[in-house]
Amino acid sequence: MRATIYVTDDEQNVCSALSRRLTRKGHLVRSFNSGGALLEALTYEIPDLLFLDLKMPEMDGLETLGKVRKSSSKPLVVMLTAYGSVEDAVEAIRLGAYDFVIKSVDFSTVDPALDRALNFLELRRRVEYSALENQRHYSWEHVIAASTSMTKVVEQLKKQADGDTTVMFLQGEVGTGKEFLARALHYNSPKHIGPFASVNCTEQNALLLEAQLFGYERGAFSGANQAMPGALERAHAGTLFIDGLDHISLAVQESLAEAIESGSYCRMGGHDRLPLQARIVVASTQSAVEPGQEQVFHSKLIPHVRDNQITIPPLRERQDDIIPLTLKILQAYGEEIGREKLEIDSSVPPILLNFQFPGNIRELEALIKRAVLCSQNPVLTSLDFFSQSSPDHEGELPPNTVRIQFELGRCSLSEIQGMVVQEVLRLSNQDKDQAARHLHVSLQTLNEHI
Repeated sequence: MRATIYVTDDEQNVCSALSRRLTRKGHLVRSFNSGGALLEALTYEIPDLLFLDLKMPEMDGLETLGKVRKSSSKPLVVMLTAYGSVEDAVEAIRLGAYDFVIKSVDFSTVDPALDRALNFLELRRRVEYSALENQRHYSWEHVIAASTSMTKVVEQLKKQADGDTTVMFLQGEVGTGKEFLARALHYNSPKHIGPFASVNCTEQNALLLEAQLFGYERGAFSGANQAMPGALERAHAGTLFIDGLDHISLAVQESLAEAIESGSYCRMGGHDRLPLQARIVVASTQSAVEPGQEQVFHSKLIPHVRDNQITIPPLRERQDDIIPLTLKILQAYGEEIGREKLEIDSSVPPILLNFQFPGNIRELEALIKRAVLCSQNPVLTSLDFFSQSSPDHEGELPPNTVRIQFELGRCSLSEIQGMVVQEVLRLSNQDKDQAARHLHVSLQTLNEHI
């Protein structure tokens, strides 16, 4: 990457030689002969990287570094010195320096430090860009809520986002967008500065799930050859999304409830208590507010989830959202595969509005992707969406019959396999276990195809 670099050293020949070396590498370089001149320049421009000499008259490098770190500008700082000591290095790092380098006659020692700093800057830029993209993608404006029922859900989520609730419960059918809404909640709350971690509980055994949630120490169980942090640690100061709460054993649910109540927990096989500083968003197809749920949710956990339950309506109950969702998914998928100008004609909305969508948004998305793959035209018709099961084309299909349509030469074998998997999932009401049985494959193999 091409960086803006400031070099500060009281010796003019050092400034000139180092600046030339950095300029030859393609960087934009400015040099200064004192800490005061540097600080003044920082009020007008913030460089990516700053090489700062340790020993300078009037204001030395450590004092200058302290003032740089206290200012609004936060460039990456590499300290330079001809006579370094461990004490100086420790103090520089304590004050916020990124690296500490002993100057050589030909400045060759600067190159490794420069490479490390540039790699760090590149990684930081990627992380910052990813965070900004996530905040944009999951902003409230991107949540489709034209229907009254979904508008109410978004209003509830907005209130929770600004609060300090530790546990939230999203209840809804398969495919209603619970994880998307959990991410929207995260990226529109103060928790967005922390990570978002997720655990899918629908395909885990009890031991593996407990290890995933709480982490484990070495020797905690057979095969635990080294200590590993769990999702609760990975989500520290952020949000942990637990999907499929009703699939967690009651024993693990009890451990989770105790962690919530005490604000701390232990890794499996450990004794040291770790602070619980993540917001926990749990999701389930089962409701915690209905009576007799003690068989599904642990009695200690029920009060936490019941009092903060938000029910996500199925797609068939939010008809005003179906067409806006269709257009949004169509645009996103079109951009993904390089077909940006995809549209639907007037024959599509009436059919989509009358469709029940047992798989909800997940099924709508699969239906749209399949229609796009089956058609070369920029404007999709109802035949592109429903030709597989339309009674007006080649007769009514028998129950549980899969038919896919594609133009020869347009789809790869893997894409055709994907269509088959999507159609079988649709006919199985998005039940992966049932779909795996229909396809005569293991659940793991089905997940790999998905």
